Amino acid sequence: MKQRIILTVACLAIFFEALDVSVLNMALPQMEQYFDFSPDAIQWVQTVYVLLYAGFVLLGGRLSDTIGRRNIFIAGALLFVLASFAAGFSLSFEWLLVCRGLQGVGVAFAIPAAMSVISHTFTDPAEKNRAFGVFGAMAGIGFATGLAIGGLISAYLGWQWVFFINVPVIGIAIILARKFIPADIKREETISSNVPSGMLISLLMLLAAWLIHDLGHITHHPVVYLSLLFLFVFMGLYFIRRERVHPFPLVDFSIFSLQGVITGNTGAMLLGGIFLPYIFLLTLYLQHQLHFSSSQAGLLLFPFSILSGLISKFVLPHLFNRFGVERTGIIGNACMLSGILFFIVSYFSAYPLPFIICAVLCINSMGMSVTFPCVTILAIQHVPASQHGLASGVNGTANAMGGGLGLSLTGLAMQVAGMMDWNVYGVGLSVLAALGLIAIGQLYVYMKQVPAAG
Repeated sequence: MKQRIILTVACLAIFFEALDVSVLNMALPQMEQYFDFSPDAIQWVQTVYVLLYAGFVLLGGRLSDTIGRRNIFIAGALLFVLASFAAGFSLSFEWLLVCRGLQGVGVAFAIPAAMSVISHTFTDPAEKNRAFGVFGAMAGIGFATGLAIGGLISAYLGWQWVFFINVPVIGIAIILARKFIPADIKREETISSNVPSGMLISLLMLLAAWLIHDLGHITHHPVVYLSLLFLFVFMGLYFIRRERVHPFPLVDFSIFSLQGVITGNTGAMLLGGIFLPYIFLLTLYLQHQLHFSSSQAGLLLFPFSILSGLISKFVLPHLFNRFGVERTGIIGNACMLSGILFFIVSYFSAYPLPFIICAVLCINSMGMSVTFPCVTILAIQHVPASQHGLASGVNGTANAMGGGLGLSLTGLAMQVAGMMDWNVYGVGLSVLAALGLIAIGQLYVYMKQVPAAG
């Protein structure tokens, strides 16, 4: 019973982290009107969140291994609650971005700590894989649910409530964590948390996103752009060198020699790079092209979030038993790719709604709820328990970095398409389709190289 409560607390954290990424999209048109910011600024509401999450999640994993997983989980969840509460009272766009950044930092601490808690709670390998499967599935459900309820919340309660909704539920999770998660065992030896490396990688993430996003405008300020590009390369090389010689590195590069770690994290990056731009494009498409109100869009998507939960609970365990993690991951990525293709067809069809429904079914209901658990398990299952915080942090970094850079890459492709007078949606979605093919290919190659694992 206690194990189930601990798993529930951890799942609440990942569910609301995933929900927070997608729920905001359906409220963006209202927020754009409220703050009167340009369409080009919209993506930064998401990009700041996911990139600060990506930048600090490694530090969160390191802190959960050094200071203690229970302490860091509670601290991260508390920061997320306070930032959510403050975001709901935002009076300026700048303040909203600050709050979104703090939300990302809070989640970056809470999620790897939650994964470390699961790893230490479930010691049997089969039970541990099932627990991580449930944990990953809750992320997929959170993404799908956020798209569904975001429109309804913003339409009937106002955009502020996409933030306020986090406060009571995560507050309950904090109380349950204090009561049921075992207290951390104090370490006899002192281990550096290496905070400077955490700050450095966060800055690298933000620089990378800006460089990709602004590539289409390089002729407007070539000297500034090339200077920042040089700074990015210099800082990246310095980060790698620092980590290799630091006695307590933020990233222990030796874990990448373990089976499945590279494949799982590459898969997580590609999944983030597909899904976050997809929900951004879907939001704009439903409300700007098909002229849905936010509440109508929410009602359209809501059944698919319920179906996502049913697939996670009843279908995913059978897929794992029948096909193994790698083949199940290929099935999930095939669903993601199929959904993107349906989305492309809908834009060129005289009857777009049936194709959009097929796209949402493939991605929201099936693709995310199947693929996310697979890449999570692959990235962690062969890593020693003492490094699960680090492995969880790397996995979170990969997924969030993929999302932030995917948004920037898709935005760049759409900018170029606009300048060339090509179909903007078609080009943006074609980028996502290419990423989907790569995701399937890299899992297939790994499965052939390690047949015993499949």
